[in-house]
Amino acid sequence: MVIAIISIMAAVLGALLWDRHILNDDMERLRESNKELLKRVPITNDGVGGIEPLTVERIANALRFEGFFPEEHENKYIMFKAQGDTYYIDASRLPLVFINKVYDLNPDKWEMDLLRDAAHRMSDQLVMVKAVISEEDRDLRFFIATCDRNYESFRTNIPSYLDIIEDGQRVMDKEYNKMVDEKRESALQTNPVLPTLTQEPKILS
Repeated sequence: MVIAIISIMAAVLGALLWDRHILNDDMERLRESNKELLKRVPITNDGVGGIEPLTVERIANALRFEGFFPEEHENKYIMFKAQGDTYYIDASRLPLVFINKVYDLNPDKWEMDLLRDAAHRMSDQLVMVKAVISEEDRDLRFFIATCDRNYESFRTNIPSYLDIIEDGQRVMDKEYNKMVDEKRESALQTNPVLPTLTQEPKILS
């Protein structure tokens, strides 16, 4: 009886040890397989396999995916239009990307000192978008700077980037027209005989 029990226990123990041996072999094969897989899958700087790093070509592809028609230029500049407005992307310092919206200015149609002040006010109020007027007062540029390290992130964020620039433009238009009104009110208080002139708010277009 005792011998039978010992034989059964030995058989069970042998089966368990054999299962453990098979499991160890399976785990070793899986580890080797993973090592081979890692050799074939590209690893980006983020340490995530399969993510496409951002390049000028992928920026253009992302714009096409979102329905725009990019024109690639030298020095890693990409131009495209959205709702009639001209944008260009400066990709010369990847992964840092500058997205710009540019307006040609006619200094005769604007009070340039107030426009510059409005650009400064807007840039102070909003975090991501800034506005700069060229030294010759010939163009106004709204821009945001972003750091997108991969194609998927950039493509997903394109609509948000354009919305942020639009927000900056709206705030700047508001600030400019507010300062024009304040200047007119101040002039009327100084010289009440001046004729009251009504002027439509100016909007960049």
